[in-house]
Amino acid sequence: MKKNEKGTKLYINPYIFFAFSFLITLIFYSLNYSDLNERLGMKIYLFLIVAIGINLFFYCISKRRWGKFTNVRSYADSRYPARKYLYGSIFFLFLGLLEVIYSGGFPILGQVGYKDYGVPTLHVILVCCDSFFILNIVKRSLKTKSEILKRKQIFSGTIAVLPLVFGLSRGTLVILLIGMAMMYFSSKTKSMPFKISVLISALILLGIYVFGIVGNYRMNHDYGNKESVEKSTLILSIGKANQKFQDSRIPKPFFWTLIYDTSPLSNFRENTNLVNIKSSDITGERFLEYTVVNFMPDVVSKRVYPTYTSDFKPWQITQEFTAASCWTIPYLMLGWYGVCGFLIFELVFPFIYLELIRRLAFQYFDIAIALLSTMYILMPFSNFFSFSALSLQLLLPFLCALFERRSPKEIEYPKK
Repeated sequence: MKKNEKGTKLYINPYIFFAFSFLITLIFYSLNYSDLNERLGMKIYLFLIVAIGINLFFYCISKRRWGKFTNVRSYADSRYPARKYLYGSIFFLFLGLLEVIYSGGFPILGQVGYKDYGVPTLHVILVCCDSFFILNIVKRSLKTKSEILKRKQIFSGTIAVLPLVFGLSRGTLVILLIGMAMMYFSSKTKSMPFKISVLISALILLGIYVFGIVGNYRMNHDYGNKESVEKSTLILSIGKANQKFQDSRIPKPFFWTLIYDTSPLSNFRENTNLVNIKSSDITGERFLEYTVVNFMPDVVSKRVYPTYTSDFKPWQITQEFTAASCWTIPYLMLGWYGVCGFLIFELVFPFIYLELIRRLAFQYFDIAIALLSTMYILMPFSNFFSFSALSLQLLLPFLCALFERRSPKEIEYPKK
């Protein structure tokens, strides 16, 4: 049993993914493949090293407590007949088709721009609930021994993902794929075999390449460029790929991931260079706005503070790359005090949230920690505490547990 638990603890933990993600970003940044990526400066560099180190420390003190909860088997398969998943998938597909009709076409077919796609408010709810529903299907298929039932669940999951594909939102699909990968890792009770590690690494590389191909397709459509999607002329030009990258043997579609990963850090550096927050700017009212804007879903903060996006609009290295990492808005609001405050919140939040999950929605612990880990691995790009399509999913385990009203006897808790 100890061997199994040790294997489980290794895979799912938001702190290790936060540290790993920022470490990869720093490595990519140091490759110096884009002229947009100027030197970070000692203050930013040291802060990121400290943030990575503290998150690694929190990982070490939390993995024993959370590791044993990430492989929870809740309820017998018979309580979840395949037809319920199918009905749910058809319902989400119906909502997706309503969005297509409302928008006047499919972004994936070039009939409408992806920025103009979707029914206001409904789109956020659809993306949020459908993504959570798909993660539940993934959980059940990973824990189902019956091959027939597993195939039915995969079929339902394929239908459920179609509304997300219709919108051609790479961000939404990447978030979902990361969440699915987290669910897979959380289901493993043994150390991963070497062959599986190689296969997963190959799939990640393939996914990165496809991400670039889709980016080329969408950019070619937006700019009226007729070249092959395998070429990356536009992104290499806009991202100012230098000769070092041009001469490398790296497939050019990979530049999409490289520039997307490093440009938010460049934007953060740009804002620290151009904006100086004075002590007189830090007031109680500003601190309250800082708290709501950074730690509440944006569907809430945009209604409480409707002008904050213009009041604290980040400087950008170029208008095409708008992501500004999780640190920029906190900096623009409270300076380095805001950046340090965000780091403290990021460190404390998982302990509070997962303790509530353990007490109130234990059967969803694996999904909850998968969602949290997905948020943390994406923090180099933006503040995902405020990104409603992902952060609102953190509430769904509580809602589902509330409406299920299952007996605690139906949940198989891990042995002590």
